[in-house]
Amino acid sequence: MAVKVIHIESGLGNQMLSYCEYIAMKRVNPDDEIYIEDIIYSIKEANDFICQWNGYELKRIFNIDAPNVCELFTVEQWNAILADIQKTRFWERNWNYPVLFTDVFRKYGLDLENIRGDFEAPGWPRMVNEKSKPLSRRVKDRLERFLPYIYLQQYVRRRRAIKIEYDYEKELFVKTDRNVFTGQRLSFKMKNSGIEKIEDEIRKTFVFPPIEDDKNLQAMKYIQSHESVAIHARRGDLLGLNYALYVTGYFKKAVNFIREHTKNPIFFIFCDPDSVEWARENADVLGLNIIKDEVQFIDWNKSTDSYRDMQLMAACKHQIITSSSFGWWGAWLNTNPNKITIGPDPWINTTNYF
Repeated sequence: MAVKVIHIESGLGNQMLSYCEYIAMKRVNPDDEIYIEDIIYSIKEANDFICQWNGYELKRIFNIDAPNVCELFTVEQWNAILADIQKTRFWERNWNYPVLFTDVFRKYGLDLENIRGDFEAPGWPRMVNEKSKPLSRRVKDRLERFLPYIYLQQYVRRRRAIKIEYDYEKELFVKTDRNVFTGQRLSFKMKNSGIEKIEDEIRKTFVFPPIEDDKNLQAMKYIQSHESVAIHARRGDLLGLNYALYVTGYFKKAVNFIREHTKNPIFFIFCDPDSVEWARENADVLGLNIIKDEVQFIDWNKSTDSYRDMQLMAACKHQIITSSSFGWWGAWLNTNPNKITIGPDPWINTTNYF
């Protein structure tokens, strides 16, 4: 009997995608021992380097009680493992947890083959701290704000997506008799991921707790009784990744498409807490006219209640999302058979893209 370990980190949307890897691994290796691993939430320095939002949330929100790799060790051994992992300072080594974590596990008797990758290998994208960016990276950042360059990059990516259909399924449904370490691929939000093979289990697993507060109850009732359209304007820590969407008219094209294919749409704006005021003041960038359109801002679900935004988004009839796993789940969990879900890239699993 082999052991498989699935790494989980980051915010709720990413945790859900990684848990899908756990489900997939169990599906194709039913006789093996499958564990999750969520060490990063215990490492303060890692949380300081990359925000881990509200910590591990799958148990609290969805009552998921998956076996954790820590169960294979005594309390003393696990504390020693955490200490050794902290000493690696993996966050300063391009976040290279796959190599460094498996090295530490091996030291304590758990020999896992790392199939996730070596993030310090040549060619792997460099993860750098804002304060220590080299000149080349700073120049590239400036270039990525240059409109002609943005359009060129979009053209190149989309041509590549049309020519090359990547088979994500092969890296997610890994049938093997070896002990392996993987996870955090985030590929189940992509087309050709094979998510339909585990869809029933996913939908049974990710069931939100009943809403009890008046504000969310009223919002849910209004959403369910109208031609509701969720717009997830993710900015904050992902503004760099999503910058092009705000300057190339992505939202305007998406909103116009919604208008052409629905009657009397009502738009519900969801965004990170620090971007609410920006969204109110820049509704035109989102393709909306505050005077003519009916627009509502969902801005009260914060901190450990932020998952309610995903719940409300998923209840909308249609969704316009950015490059964000949180928003993608709001679109994918939508059960409307006639839904329109719009994403920014052709390889993301939505019904349409612009």
